[in-house]
Amino acid sequence: MSTNILQNNLALANMTADSNLLTGRVVIVTGAAQGLGRATALGFGRRGAKVALVDSNQATLDDTVKQMLSHGAECTAIVADITDPGAPSRIVQKTTELLGRLDILVNNAAISSVEPLLEVTEGEWDKVFAVNVKALFFLLQAAARVMKDSGGGRIVNVSSPAARMTREEYVAYSTAKSAGDYITRTAAAALGPYGITVNAVVPGRMDTAMQRTNEMASAAAAGIDLQTYIHSRTVDIPLRRRTTPEEVAEAIIWLATQSASYVTANRLNISGGLELD
Repeated sequence: MSTNILQNNLALANMTADSNLLTGRVVIVTGAAQGLGRATALGFGRRGAKVALVDSNQATLDDTVKQMLSHGAECTAIVADITDPGAPSRIVQKTTELLGRLDILVNNAAISSVEPLLEVTEGEWDKVFAVNVKALFFLLQAAARVMKDSGGGRIVNVSSPAARMTREEYVAYSTAKSAGDYITRTAAAALGPYGITVNAVVPGRMDTAMQRTNEMASAAAAGIDLQTYIHSRTVDIPLRRRTTPEEVAEAIIWLATQSASYVTANRLNISGGLELD
């Protein structure tokens, strides 16, 4: 057997083993109604995990539930505003009550902001930080308390290349994502002794609703045709293409498998080289 065939067979065996290990695991995915959240939830569901789908938009969340059920996945929908006082603890409690345990948290929910530095308002700043930082932290905290008592778990926070860019019109969003990166590193150090890994995944440019909204606003502010702007933001990626929610979801799911059991405090770039470090 050639080396390449042997390596491919071993990789397939490892993927199958990891998929089997996710059977019966319980996952919370926030922002599960669309985009990356939906793709991640579906990916976990196809691997036998039980998924708590969290979002504030009931209509689109119901669509995710229908897709999950059509694949034979077990799930429960939790309609909630994660920024409400006490919401993170209630979400974790409801998950354990309905699904019996909690093994994995995916902090995917986020909101963006496209405002020049001199025009950012206190209200906009607080709104972005409420979702991207405060809710992320307290969901992590609530989940970690349960995981600590059950012997371990996995937490994956969704970051952004914007955290390391100097785009002044993204100052609120970028600063919030930088704070999320700090939480990831600190939590990894604090929770490691309890068998809990904490990592961040950094998606590249995806054609999601949030990306489209951002690009429309940025193109308009710059006075550039939208399609020209989108093209320029695609060809400047070293791989010369955009990613998909499904492609990024695979990285999130991998961090929850046994193959990634020794990976923590990591900021995993799935950006096509947009970040070259």
